[in-house]
Amino acid sequence: MTTALAVAKLQLRILRNDPWFLLIMFAMPLAVMPLFERTMGLSLIDSGFGSATGAEQVVPGQAVLFAFFVAGSAGFSVYREHGWRTWDRLRASAAGPRSLLAGFAMPWILINVCYQLAVFVAGGAMLGLGFDGGSPVAALLVITGYAGCVVALVLLMASSFRTVQQMSAFQNVGAMVLAGLGGALVPIEQLPGWARAIAPATPAYWAMEGHRSVFLESGGIADVALPVLVLFGAAAAIGAIASMRFRADETKEFFA
Repeated sequence: MTTALAVAKLQLRILRNDPWFLLIMFAMPLAVMPLFERTMGLSLIDSGFGSATGAEQVVPGQAVLFAFFVAGSAGFSVYREHGWRTWDRLRASAAGPRSLLAGFAMPWILINVCYQLAVFVAGGAMLGLGFDGGSPVAALLVITGYAGCVVALVLLMASSFRTVQQMSAFQNVGAMVLAGLGGALVPIEQLPGWARAIAPATPAYWAMEGHRSVFLESGGIADVALPVLVLFGAAAAIGAIASMRFRADETKEFFA
């Protein structure tokens, strides 16, 4: 754990020196939300939520979508160490493969949680999204589980692909496909039948189910128990697979 924390601190120090990626990722959903609020409101009303404004869909949806893009930085960091010729230095330290992987995962899970919270706060202030009886703690549990899940997925990609371009392509396409299938782009009821059938296989589906429970149905912790358990369980399972797949002696290619 000590060596993993040392790797995590290094990643945070690098991010502190160059925070522009996060700032841009924060601005993008805020620019998109007002454009689709009315459309999402009509979709929710058509889905049976008569008093919905659209913020209940568009704010969580954009947070879920862009959190996947932000999670990509966890995998990017692995390739960056190879590109900077510092990977061998990390391997020469006391950090084993699992410690290295944990060191890359921990800071980006924390960053991802903070990112989603910032999007919810800013989006809520812009569009008037409130809890209206729903539990903030329940929403935080969903956010945390989803952050762990997408970071684990990205690190699995980094463990599996040789070049940063391969990982980036799968991550970008995966973010859009999984968010779309999971109901982050439009309410799940508006998707075709085949998409609704496979939607539960995506982490975005369970994140959106949890947020819908909180923001549309005034749900509490008990109401999001299933989505939270699925997200944390998936994060643990994917993380375990990534840990088994990860090899510190594999050469990764990073092209600036």
